[in-house]
Amino acid sequence: MELDSYNERKAFDETKAGVKGLVDAHITEVPHIFRLPQGTLSDKKPSVSASAIPVVDLAEVDVSRERVVEKIKDAAETWGFFQVINHGVPLSVIEEIKGGVRRFHEQDLEVKKSYFTRDPTKCFVYNSNFDLYNPSSLCVNWRDTFVCCMAPDPPNPEEIPLACRYK
Repeated sequence: MELDSYNERKAFDETKAGVKGLVDAHITEVPHIFRLPQGTLSDKKPSVSASAIPVVDLAEVDVSRERVVEKIKDAAETWGFFQVINHGVPLSVIEEIKGGVRRFHEQDLEVKKSYFTRDPTKCFVYNSNFDLYNPSSLCVNWRDTFVCCMAPDPPNPEEIPLACRYK
């Protein structure tokens, strides 16, 4: 990573405003650190269709737990992600979780800044680009992230932002 890129990343990080802060500031040009060097993607084409994203059906766990575990292992190793169906989590719970995520990211910047950290030992971590300082990345991802660790020990409710708590 070049020094200019590192300094730009550090300056962006120190604002603690994240990508949403750039959007809220009505920027008219995407900052340099978020752009791939010219020609990087010129010969790249999508390698698979969206329908090829792995799907893990947890209803199959009663029939063959080993097969489901193998599907998860393969999907994680090959793709890094997968869709889970028949997990038993009600749609209302999923919608409430999505609402909590939305409320967190849309709340006042000063409130969000109080949760901003790069300390992975915290129960609740908010930042922009967990891999912001990765020297091998050609550009910074356009994303803000929060992580709430629930295992092995769930956090005290006070450690979870109000916006993310069940209403």
